[in-house]
Amino acid sequence: MSKIKTVYDELLPDVKKQLQASAREYNSAKRLKYVLMTKYVWSHLTIDEMRDLLTYTKLKSWQLEPESFMYGDKILIQK
Repeated sequence: MSKIKTVYDELLPDVKKQLQASAREYNSAKRLKYVLMTKYVWSHLTIDEMRDLLTYTKLKSWQLEPESFMYGDKILIQK
């Protein structure tokens, strides 16, 4: 039986690595990491959680396309 992947599991390796580094330094980044581990669908993220993801990684909102915000393109591993 395969495990259902969470949003955290589906993060691109670089994004996940940056979030892990921030989580070691900031409690709010650690909290975000655990929130992402409880969500199974990208669309269940709140705007605040998306903002925090941009804050604690090297992602820049002005470099992302609308699809990145709507579907997680360039943030999640695409199947």
